[in-house]
Amino acid sequence: NMIIWLASYPKSGNTWMRMFLKSYFMKSDEKFSLEGSILDSFKPQGFPDQKLLEHLKVDYYKFEEIVKNWETMQDYINLNKRTNFVKTHSAMCTVGPYKFTSLRNTKGGVYMVRDPRDVIVSLSDHMGLDLEQTYHHISSSYSFEYPLSGDRRYEKSLMGTWSDHYKSWKNYKSSKILIIKYEDMILNEINTFKKVINYLKEIDDIEFDNDKFTKALKQTQFNELQKLEKAEGFSEKGKGKLFFRKGKIGTWKDEVPSKIINKIEKLFKNEMEELGYL
Repeated sequence: NMIIWLASYPKSGNTWMRMFLKSYFMKSDEKFSLEGSILDSFKPQGFPDQKLLEHLKVDYYKFEEIVKNWETMQDYINLNKRTNFVKTHSAMCTVGPYKFTSLRNTKGGVYMVRDPRDVIVSLSDHMGLDLEQTYHHISSSYSFEYPLSGDRRYEKSLMGTWSDHYKSWKNYKSSKILIIKYEDMILNEINTFKKVINYLKEIDDIEFDNDKFTKALKQTQFNELQKLEKAEGFSEKGKGKLFFRKGKIGTWKDEVPSKIINKIEKLFKNEMEELGYL
């Protein structure tokens, strides 16, 4: 009974990965849908989830109260004695004496990373901010995920800068984290998703099933997800027209002014070189 994190900076392929896993774990008579249903065999939850915060009476308008309760909330998730797939945009951070997670609750994680020059385009569309504002967001160490509850926003997870975020998960040593590049999900789909299933096999004893794998790849092609969204809608949409917007690589070349590109490349130079983006 442990958590496997599906972690990423926003707009880096997390939802796509969740849809792939959902399709892979589906029973053959289940209908694939973007929205979660109580009947799904794969039910990833977000963390920290507002329902959970409310259920455990955490005063979530104070970020320090969320922080104090990180492990308590994870203990609660793990009461079901199963492997729990949990999506988060939080950095793997420590705030005061509190660690985001520990071996008590965490078995592993898949971390998705994407070229920050493309993240900024997708995030700007999703948040309804211009590119300057979005640059400010991804380059600030005090960057939070900031959802609405009623008409008030609250600080839900500390993300930090794009590179803080990546490094925090990469350097987590307590359990093995698999790092996946969004670009590989597109350019090298079969091997990349196979890597994910093999990793889950290694840490969680799931079997690799070729039929399920082929079905999941087909069902979660980007254009298939986009078609489904157009037909059914999708509650995670945000401010843009579609959540599954383009799923392309390198759109920044046409969409981001060189002034901002230069700032990103300078600020994140080391990590971008390490990941082969520069």
